[in-house]
Amino acid sequence: MRPIRLLFLLPFCCVVAAPASAQGSGTMATVSAGALVWSDLNVPGFAPGAKLAVISGRPDTASAYTVRLMMPDGYRFPAHWHPMDENVTILEGSMQLAMGDRAEAGGEKSYGVGDYLYLPAKQPHYGGARGRTVVQLHGMGPFTINLANPPATPN
Repeated sequence: MRPIRLLFLLPFCCVVAAPASAQGSGTMATVSAGALVWSDLNVPGFAPGAKLAVISGRPDTASAYTVRLMMPDGYRFPAHWHPMDENVTILEGSMQLAMGDRAEAGGEKSYGVGDYLYLPAKQPHYGGARGRTVVQLHGMGPFTINLANPPATPN
């Protein structure tokens, strides 16, 4: 069975918080938390409710990016993997995470504010949020999501 590959083209192409001229030019760029533009994370296989904001870069290209993901209390995300390494820092709330391609009861560990996680490329993981949770993700794009257990497609 082939995994479903989802390339994030949604809000990434048009929402960049820092001025494009400052990025990669050697000029310092800043982004105020109040200036972030949040968009719904519309990814097939993921429950509605999560939001995404691009901090810098273009996650849909082969370049460095930084994004924030906001999840409401109780949010769950399915087992998935990324073709590139993912770096995660918890900024608010508590992220629940486990490695593996199938969600198992009690398999998740809780990570809190200030915790950092390095998730190697092609390693399936799943989890959720306790309390409103905001995480910052950064790495090299393109940032894609591959469901570990995609739904069966009719023949």
